Amino acid sequence: MSSAVEMTTIYFYVLIVCASLSVLLVFFGDILEVDGPIAPILVIPWLAFSSLGGYLGEHFSGLNSFLILFISALIATVIVFFLNFYVIVPIKNADATLSSSEKDWEGRIGQVVTPIPQKGMGEILLKNVTGATTRPAKWYEVPQKNVSKQGEKVLIIEIKDRVCYVIPYDETVNFN
Repeated sequence: MSSAVEMTTIYFYVLIVCASLSVLLVFFGDILEVDGPIAPILVIPWLAFSSLGGYLGEHFSGLNSFLILFISALIATVIVFFLNFYVIVPIKNADATLSSSEKDWEGRIGQVVTPIPQKGMGEILLKNVTGATTRPAKWYEVPQKNVSKQGEKVLIIEIKDRVCYVIPYDETVNFN
């Protein structure tokens, strides 16, 4: 019986230490990132789940301590595998931002904010999911008319040095 009490105490303290380390990993996890076979972001949850399972097993069951340790380690391994596969790996592979790159803007339609003269620069407004942004714009090919009007739609052909090269956008184009 005294062996079980000692094991529950050990499990409980390991659980408290792992919970504290987990809080620290939330804030400083990028500093501890290691390229190796065992990552700290997986070891600490494994220890926490193993100690939780061991504590509950020792407290509520009459099984042998080594059997409880083995079962809790096995369950912790399965939980950490799923945690890694369904949470950590997708988060690492996800984009860190919702913003789009300038290359994504090519082929999109913008709205003229500051009229674009034939041989000068104006400004266009680009709207997307995260909001709107303005960019300087020049004509890709100089149009027949003198300048664009405010509110007119333009099509972005390419972007060089953060300047959008545009052509007038005609919504009546029929491709049939």
